[in-house]
Amino acid sequence: MKLIRKFLLVFFIFHSVFVKAQSVGGTISGAASYCSSSNSGFLSLTGYVGTIVDWEVSNDGGITWTNTGNITSTQSYFNLIQTTCYRAIVQNLPFAPDTSLIACITVYSQSIGGIITGGGVFCGGSGNGTLNLTGNTGNALFWQYSIDGGISWTILSNTTTTLNYTNINQNTIYSVVVQNGASCPTDTSSQASFVINPISNAGTLSGNDTVCYGVNTITLNLTGASGNVLFWLTSIDNGITWNQVANNDTSQIYTNLTQTTWYQAIVQNGTCEADTSLAVVISVLPENPVNTGNDTTILLGQSVLLNGIGNGTPLWTPSAGLDDANIFTPLSTPSNSISYLLSVSDSNSCISSDIIQIFVIQPDYSVIMPNVFTPNNDGINDFFEIKNISNENTVPLQIFDRWGLLMYSSDFKTVSWDGRTTSGMEVSAGVYYYTLTIDNKLVNGYLKLIR
Repeated sequence: MKLIRKFLLVFFIFHSVFVKAQSVGGTISGAASYCSSSNSGFLSLTGYVGTIVDWEVSNDGGITWTNTGNITSTQSYFNLIQTTCYRAIVQNLPFAPDTSLIACITVYSQSIGGIITGGGVFCGGSGNGTLNLTGNTGNALFWQYSIDGGISWTILSNTTTTLNYTNINQNTIYSVVVQNGASCPTDTSSQASFVINPISNAGTLSGNDTVCYGVNTITLNLTGASGNVLFWLTSIDNGITWNQVANNDTSQIYTNLTQTTWYQAIVQNGTCEADTSLAVVISVLPENPVNTGNDTTILLGQSVLLNGIGNGTPLWTPSAGLDDANIFTPLSTPSNSISYLLSVSDSNSCISSDIIQIFVIQPDYSVIMPNVFTPNNDGINDFFEIKNISNENTVPLQIFDRWGLLMYSSDFKTVSWDGRTTSGMEVSAGVYYYTLTIDNKLVNGYLKLIR
């Protein structure tokens, strides 16, 4: 009997020492990820052996731990602002305590796309270079580019923060899609833009032309240009020196040029170097001077010989009072004061003109000044006579031909001409010019001699 009791005592002691299990920390479930401080949940400890002594928490990735005072199999959390890790301490006496596996609640900051440096405005092409992503929070999922202003995008399989490019030759936009943790929404970086301006092309000016002196209207048109017109240039010394014209339209108008002029347009597209069009030359024909002489005052009923000068075909307008409007020297017998315009068309169909005014005044005496006489000895109108005039108020009458040669000169007593020179020779039929002073007034006039 003593032997049996001794065996039972030994068995109890052995079972108490060797059968009881060692402490096992177990496993924590419930680890999760969040994208903001708005979070809550709990962790559960399973598979542990022993008694939960405490839970510990770490905010520095498990370097340091702080007791929570929780001895239950669950650990709650809420509104964590940073990644936080948990573990449980379990002890099964008389064995040493054991630590569970670590479970972490990962808290991510919101994704920030960041800023791309690079891009710019280029002429013709960008050349080679690198775009850099800075200031991002999260990883680059991919780069993307658009050639239609951001309407559609093409994805590039690049997850780095740099992108190498090679001579971009059209307008292109680049951006990067960034995500910080799988639970955070993605964000897109700022855009890097490549603005590619075509090389400046000044285009073509409308062709050379030849115009009349002083009477012309020139409209030059620029076509086929790539860029904006900065200004125009003109030269009057065959392109040696140029003057700038403040005009940024694609057309240039000039009127009444009097000398040959060259034109060019200066065009610039964006930041590209400006381009200059080929010059066009507007050649101005030589001047064809026209002169109608000085304005003249005559008495009512008198005639005056108009003495136009020019090179070409004449035309006087209006034709009222003229014996022939299509010659340079018509005889004018106007009934009122009048202005005559002499237009002369030359061999180039260029028209030049000048104006003369004939002032017609009513005489304050009864002098009669004839316009025509016929010295043919028929007894009718054979003399050019000025009637109703007293010799005391006159000076000699002088008569000249069209070329200014003196044909006749009277004395104080005779104011009459028979169509002969002072030497007695007959003059030919035609128009003659006379001067006479009556009552201290100079009277000029023309008369026709008809045979």
